[in-house]
Amino acid sequence: MKEKKGFGKGWLLIIYGFLAYFTATAVGSAMNAAAGTLAELRGWEAALLTSFISLGSLANIVACFVLGKLAAKRSAKTLSVICFIIYGLVMVGLGVTTNLAVFAVCLILANGISCGIGYQLGPVMFSKWFPKRKGIVMGIVTMGIPLCAGVATMIYQKGYSAMGSLGGFLPFIGIAAVALVILLLFIKENPADCGYIPDNGVAVEDKEETGVNTESIWTTSKLLKTPQVWIHSIALGLQLLFASGLMVQLFPRLLEIGFTPDTAGLMMLASGLLALPGSYICGVIDSKIGARKAACTSYVFGMIAMAANLTGTTAGVWISLVCIGMVVGGAANWPASLCVEEFGDSFANGYGIIQPMIQCVGAVGPAFFALFYGLTGSYRIPYVCGGILMLVGLLIYLFACKPGFVKAEEAKYETEGITSAAKKKVKTEIA
Repeated sequence: MKEKKGFGKGWLLIIYGFLAYFTATAVGSAMNAAAGTLAELRGWEAALLTSFISLGSLANIVACFVLGKLAAKRSAKTLSVICFIIYGLVMVGLGVTTNLAVFAVCLILANGISCGIGYQLGPVMFSKWFPKRKGIVMGIVTMGIPLCAGVATMIYQKGYSAMGSLGGFLPFIGIAAVALVILLLFIKENPADCGYIPDNGVAVEDKEETGVNTESIWTTSKLLKTPQVWIHSIALGLQLLFASGLMVQLFPRLLEIGFTPDTAGLMMLASGLLALPGSYICGVIDSKIGARKAACTSYVFGMIAMAANLTGTTAGVWISLVCIGMVVGGAANWPASLCVEEFGDSFANGYGIIQPMIQCVGAVGPAFFALFYGLTGSYRIPYVCGGILMLVGLLIYLFACKPGFVKAEEAKYETEGITSAAKKKVKTEIA
């Protein structure tokens, strides 16, 4: 058998994944600047436009659930193509509509669909191409999240200044279009379709590709009845709750400490950029010790971040920003990596339920920090609560999340099936 060395096709999938995660972050991040700009242009209320982002978070949960179920039975590539087309149309709608209701619908759809492209459908393809190297791959592709968070405001403002209300969204449409072209022209959903086997790039003309396990025991009902699915989702969801809530409240906390708005803005940009190496480092840790052990680091970094920030010193704040970057990177990495390790060729089934459940927990993040701020009038107590939250998450993860629960359930199911078949045979013989 002739061998092909290298990862040409696989690296194109990684580039696509990076752009997909960038797209998934674009809508919410761009609205940080667009809310005020469009409110002034259209005569709308900026606070109302911002509130639509919360509805978009609910759309993320719905989109991830629906697309996760479809991806377990249908092609993730085909679903992604459809989502990109819808995304482009509703993003144009955001730029051209003068009707507030239409704007709200477009924003909610754009947010939900883009989240599905990056967080839900992308990992289904990554799991087929890189089942063993999923840690380092997820570390690279999720770098698109903090990069977008750091530059989206600037991109929107430049586009708006040059081409008006539609121009602010055109760069993000263009980035999504590049991802779509790469997906359509250069990416096969299964590596065997272009002569590769997973992970090592060797030709596989005589090896059958396994693909998605459509006969998996992990139906929606089975997943929802399995306690470990809930426990893992809650434990990992606490990381997302921490990361999402903290990033929204970080700017006012920096002002509270005493930094000027300009300095705080630069530090916010730095926090997004610091999450870039954070994502990659999380991937490296994953590849070295496995996702299950590596996921513990995010809880530890979260506690360090809160303790350092509460010192109120410049050095402490910068340490907290580095640690927050590690949490943001890890919160996006671990769910997919753990599902690959646990579910194997049933990845699409398990991830299709666990990821939306994690999103449900994570959606509470902004409200969690805002609630304690409202009660105390300061961000010190919310940050103390954030540290306690990560400690609780770590304890749940260490003592309640059991490794190998998928294989244990599958073995139990197989044993029960054999026993049932044997009993049926005995009854038939007696009759």
